[in-house]
Amino acid sequence: MAYFNSSLYNSGTNLTFEVNPDFGKTTGKEYANIVNESLGGVEYTFQPHTGKKIWSWTWSNLSSTFKTQLENFRNAVSGDYKSFTYNDGSTSYTVRMSPESLQFQESNYQRYQTNIKLREVSPS
Repeated sequence: MAYFNSSLYNSGTNLTFEVNPDFGKTTGKEYANIVNESLGGVEYTFQPHTGKKIWSWTWSNLSSTFKTQLENFRNAVSGDYKSFTYNDGSTSYTVRMSPESLQFQESNYQRYQTNIKLREVSPS
């Protein structure tokens, strides 16, 4: 089962996902390639690292209890400020969430939806 973990949240206890994300989870890799052109018109590139994994998904039917746990986790790591561990059920990664992650909308009475985007801290 997938989970988040940070020593800043609930004394380092894992925050296990109450429900699985919706279908359509996105995984990929982001590169920080820099492409420039010299005064003579020659194009050159610089690749500072080999890419960082990214994940994004939506939860569309969260209970108010799990919503509160996710809000507390977001606040404990100060949104995108501090890194934490994301385990996808088989492998652990050190990640940071995007600033727009874990903003909640009530979809039904006491049921919520949210999105999250994670980015690996160190290149893989």
